Amino acid sequence: MEAWIQRHDFSLEAVPEPAVEQCLDLLQSFDWEGELTCYEEALAEKRNRCPPALGLVDGDRTLQVMPIRGGRSHYSYTCDHPLRLLAFFGASKSLNAWAIGDEHRTGLISHHFAGEQEKLVGALCRLTRK
Repeated sequence: MEAWIQRHDFSLEAVPEPAVEQCLDLLQSFDWEGELTCYEEALAEKRNRCPPALGLVDGDRTLQVMPIRGGRSHYSYTCDHPLRLLAFFGASKSLNAWAIGDEHRTGLISHHFAGEQEKLVGALCRLTRK
């Protein structure tokens, strides 16, 4: 598993030897409010920017957790789909879930670390409908 913090200006801060608890601690302790403010300033000034996030990559599976205000986070999950086109080209699938309550972080991140793709996707889909 690889992990990093992505700042609003595209810079990355690697997380050495990430574990579930360490990632949950980072989501609590990092200055996301400051990064969101910088992101909003860049947006208003039409400068290049990206949403601040914690990125978690395991092989072809990527989960991004983008904290927002109000005890919520956006999630973006991408993985290679088992379908192969002409046996050469892989197809990928993405799922975005918006404004999910932070009380669900532990379960979602734990599913990703455990390689429980179906559970993660199912949980994100259920939480999106709420």
